Amino acid sequence: MKILWKSLAVVVFLALAVWAIRSDLEQPDAAAATLAADVPVSTGDPAWRRAALWDDGPAEYCPYEVTWARYGHHHRGRALLILVKEPWAPDLEVKADRPRPDGFDVLKLNHVRDVPTGVYTYHQMASVYLRRDSGALRKLMATSSEACGVSTAEVVRGRLDTRSYFDGQGDRSQPYPAEALPQDGLPAHLRDYVNGPLPEELMVFPSLLFGRFGDLRPTTYRLERRPATAVEVPAGRFQGVELRLVSGDRFLAYTFEQAPPHRMLRFEDHEGTTYRLAKGDRIAYWEMHDPGEEAWLPESVR
Repeated sequence: MKILWKSLAVVVFLALAVWAIRSDLEQPDAAAATLAADVPVSTGDPAWRRAALWDDGPAEYCPYEVTWARYGHHHRGRALLILVKEPWAPDLEVKADRPRPDGFDVLKLNHVRDVPTGVYTYHQMASVYLRRDSGALRKLMATSSEACGVSTAEVVRGRLDTRSYFDGQGDRSQPYPAEALPQDGLPAHLRDYVNGPLPEELMVFPSLLFGRFGDLRPTTYRLERRPATAVEVPAGRFQGVELRLVSGDRFLAYTFEQAPPHRMLRFEDHEGTTYRLAKGDRIAYWEMHDPGEEAWLPESVR
């Protein structure tokens, strides 16, 4: 009988220990609670993301001619910016198969970039999920692959996890600053400021698309808006509004179409990287996968 009681006591002790560990792991930290909060993240004009056009099914599909500053040279490549509305499953933090009572809509920004450098090519992608109602970051995932290896990053529930083959930049986990905007999401988020009130400064977390995870700290930029002017890009001539983020001798300059939903027409930074819109339309691109349908793309970005 004593042996039986001792065995039961051990089982109960182990069960309580496992419960305590699981409870501790499941407690969200302050950053997670803030990041998941349903609060607006801008003082700008949210009309573009709340517009009915996002409910029609297709995605905003925009290919760009890219000049990428890397290795002391400017390499030519292409990028795709794809923006689409999706239903969200908040318990799993993934796209829901169909709208759910406990869910909400997100705007998903997919940024795909392919740039040849010498004998090998960089293949990079970031997926940024913003709440449609508030603009708050819900999730971010990024990957970069080339002939040397693969790097990945994920931001979810207030944590940033990175995986890399670079020495000193390998498997790490750290809090994600809830007050910072992800640079990878700026082609969507900055649209709030094409017309809306402009804050003096924005805190921006560095891009995770690149695949190098050195100094993962946000930078405070001064935000400037320049008057609308005619902008020439391969896709045509548009009225564009430039939003420029400046920090010392560093800058990120995004030019958006003045007309809603404010497609990004052009991007440039202090290192000499540039994007120029080659074409833009609302299409069901996931259905355009058969041989020959690549003819939709301009020759320069195929």
